Amino acid sequence: MSAKVNGFLADTWWYALTARLKDEDFLRLAKLRVAQGFTAVQLVCGIPPETTPENPNAASPVGPAWTRSGDFNQEYLQYARGRIKHLNEIGLTVIVYGAWGPQINWLGVQRMIAWWREVIEITRDLDVIYCLTGESNLQPGIRDLALFNGQIDLVQTLDRLLDATRFTKKVKNRLLRTPAMILNRRHAWSVVLREVAKLTTTPILLHVSPGLTAFDCVEDPALLAANTVQTGHTEQSRPYLHKWPLQHYARPDAMGRGFVNLEPWYEGILARFRGPDQLYAYWVSMLAGAVSHCYGAHGVWNAGDGSYLDHWGSQTLEQAMALDTPRLMGLSHQVFRPYIDRPAMVNVDEKGNGVASITRSYEDLEITFIPDVSQADIPPAGKIWLPMEGRFTDQLPSSGQVVLFSTGLS
Repeated sequence: MSAKVNGFLADTWWYALTARLKDEDFLRLAKLRVAQGFTAVQLVCGIPPETTPENPNAASPVGPAWTRSGDFNQEYLQYARGRIKHLNEIGLTVIVYGAWGPQINWLGVQRMIAWWREVIEITRDLDVIYCLTGESNLQPGIRDLALFNGQIDLVQTLDRLLDATRFTKKVKNRLLRTPAMILNRRHAWSVVLREVAKLTTTPILLHVSPGLTAFDCVEDPALLAANTVQTGHTEQSRPYLHKWPLQHYARPDAMGRGFVNLEPWYEGILARFRGPDQLYAYWVSMLAGAVSHCYGAHGVWNAGDGSYLDHWGSQTLEQAMALDTPRLMGLSHQVFRPYIDRPAMVNVDEKGNGVASITRSYEDLEITFIPDVSQADIPPAGKIWLPMEGRFTDQLPSSGQVVLFSTGLS
């Protein structure tokens, strides 16, 4: 297991290298996350998701990473190096994504490999982890295809019409996600992964769309430093927050490598998944065996102004930066971090779409997360951590989340 991918708490800033995140906001946000206990930031060095090289929202102050014709912007690369270096200087490891899945259709495999050579060249002496791409298996939808020709309004209307019924939506998905397209994408990114792995000893991750793990989406999973997933942004993903890590360690190809959910619920996305959901995601993921955790807030990932990418919600950067959840998560991570590397057994009491409790048992200690103590049957005695208050207490509350540290086990 790579020590570098073990134990980080990362925030998500996909648009961190664009002009959307102004210098003063970049500096403020970085200092805030360090103060809150975060140790890493994940960002895109390239064209961010849901945009194109031609869109001003993809550009840094010195232009986009590359053009549609595949010309690389050296000024952008130096600008990216400066921002990544600053994050390192204040104590943040940077998880550098080189692209987003469908963009390999734009650049082609060989040009994508060439782009990764440039990214590695400007970051090889910095504190980074590489993530080959975001959503490697994301197939272009009708809306994505419209980005090629600028007919976005017309095609969005068509997209909505095709989503109007279950039948038309199924037809659309079959047309755009054939088995051949899926295999071709898997092969394309696998070729890039093999070449990038020859260029660096830095750990490499892969971000994927919901439903599969990174190990499933490449031909050589042994080249990845950890297995990863995206559980995504729906309530239906709740059970997968604990099931994915448990399933990972049962795989014969886990081979001592850890598990990380690179994209659980974003706080405030679609006006959902507030503080209790975020702390739930942290504790059930980590107790189930995740070795690191990624947080995201709508408004931060997209450097939001309330209208850009507002199909995900209108929460702004300022509103997201005012959330108290990252501070609470940082405190929980500080409490749990010493236990991540220790071997343990996991027991889950499932209830409905989630868990009633989840326990990680060590030789001399049990750590149990209970989402609502009022629903628990005589919880075990122990030291009590209150995730939503970020403190220990001697008094068991009447309701809400608790984490129990029980010692003196027989």
